[in-house]
Amino acid sequence: MRSLLRILCGTLLLAALPAVSPQAQGTRSLSLELLGVHNAVGINYDARFRPSSALGYRVGLGYAYSEDYNFLHNTTRLQGVAVPLEVNYLLGKRCSRLELGFGASLGCYFEDYELTHWTYDPANGGVYNAWSEPAHDCGFGYFLFGDIGYRYQKPGGFIFRAGITPSFHFGDRHGIDRILLAPHLSFGWSF
Repeated sequence: MRSLLRILCGTLLLAALPAVSPQAQGTRSLSLELLGVHNAVGINYDARFRPSSALGYRVGLGYAYSEDYNFLHNTTRLQGVAVPLEVNYLLGKRCSRLELGFGASLGCYFEDYELTHWTYDPANGGVYNAWSEPAHDCGFGYFLFGDIGYRYQKPGGFIFRAGITPSFHFGDRHGIDRILLAPHLSFGWSF
């Protein structure tokens, strides 16, 4: 899995090299995205590999936040900064297009949670005692995602994106832990 991730990242970085050369107007864009791969909010740079190509890439920087409660009323808060890397393809002509993409999001995440301890007390009639203490964790995380959506982009003008982002979270070496669907909404400017 790590070698697949390295190949994907290397390919996306090599693909970003054409971004330093001049391109035709409207083949690049900068946008603000809500939800989707960023989970909260993020900013994206999007460009075509060649000015007339439907194949392109997107690189972003986003902030993620989530809060979860379990049956013991313990709270888990997760927040972090991530860099999504995506290869995408635009279907259609003119300003309105179908956008299909696939990528990986790499990030550093901070987790605050309650660590619950259980003890068994046989002298007290077999009662279980529990207590919680706060715990913190920091680490690298990644997940793969898709992008299916509508894209309105005027050359050298307004860009609007809306769609669904399925993400594939890996829980262990043996497979996918869960699949999530998140809507996304994006506004920006093409140049």
